[in-house]
Amino acid sequence: MIEVDTAMKDVTWAQMLLTVHDELIFECDVSRVDDLVALARPRMENAVTLDVPLRVDVGHGRTWADCKA
Repeated sequence: MIEVDTAMKDVTWAQMLLTVHDELIFECDVSRVDDLVALARPRMENAVTLDVPLRVDVGHGRTWADCKA
């Protein structure tokens, strides 16, 4: 999460709104979702080296409930 926050310092088209346990909630235009995923996913999946891979699931929508569907 810290690496994602650092990477977003110069990003003007998205912002991290909230973290809930292991979830990050962002706001961005729907046209930039893929850009945001490309920024956040590798930083989260490579945050630490483990014997099992870390996987990042992504959802998007107008509400948090839509993202979880």
